[in-house]
Amino acid sequence: MCLLLLVGCARPPVAPPVLHLTDAVIEGEAVWSGEVRITGVVVVKKNGHLTILPGTRVLFTPIDIDGDGIGDSELLVEGGIVARGTPEQPILFTSAAENPQKSDWKFLYLNFAREGVIEHIISEYAFSGIQVHFCQASVKNSVFRHNVDGVRFSTVNLEVSGNLIHDNTHGLRFEERRGRAHVHHNEIRDNDINIFVVTRSDDNSLIEYNNITAAGQYHVKLGFDQAGDLTLPRNWWGSADPVEMRRLFFDHDFDAHLGRVHAPEPLAAPLSLALP
Repeated sequence: MCLLLLVGCARPPVAPPVLHLTDAVIEGEAVWSGEVRITGVVVVKKNGHLTILPGTRVLFTPIDIDGDGIGDSELLVEGGIVARGTPEQPILFTSAAENPQKSDWKFLYLNFAREGVIEHIISEYAFSGIQVHFCQASVKNSVFRHNVDGVRFSTVNLEVSGNLIHDNTHGLRFEERRGRAHVHHNEIRDNDINIFVVTRSDDNSLIEYNNITAAGQYHVKLGFDQAGDLTLPRNWWGSADPVEMRRLFFDHDFDAHLGRVHAPEPLAAPLSLALP
């Protein structure tokens, strides 16, 4: 009888209160869980470290103070971040708008970060789902959708693997600038431009073993200042026909000032990927 009484009186767990942050600074250790609402810029300073627990929802208020059409709310990491969700409880970064649109908020931005571990997140309705610059980081097993840029980087030591990057204006956008990325085993599809190489890329990054398909315009586009060649080996392009592949590469064939896109050893069939 006592056991039944104890069970009957047990209370369900209480959800943590919503955390509201407006133009905030994080120094020291911070842990987020439940729901976090950001208005303006939240900065994790050099001496700060942010851990985001599985299942956390981070909502960005759409504000556009400078009127440039890009939301001004963002999470800027100069210190460290570990945002590690799980397949069952991914971490969500999204717009707080009732009817969300691309560029409602600015980005999750790692800039000279001391640590950057991103895994099992969903990032949507931003200008950039994530930007990584001047640091070492990993972005794995995540979803980037309905952004202008899904994943964007420059001057990094970066691994991008196991992600689903779809329905963005640019799926992957980068400038190497002496950095190097390893981009592998991702599904990059249904973006207007699946891979946009803006400028200053010396063909040091390795983009291999990805399914790169169903582009609205181009599978690969070189920016106007990208005079060097780009090599993307061992990917599935939706077709093994080299003529069909090249038709969706915007390179020297379209503009003589640009380098050429090379796709050696194309895969004959799509990879079977365990995606989030």
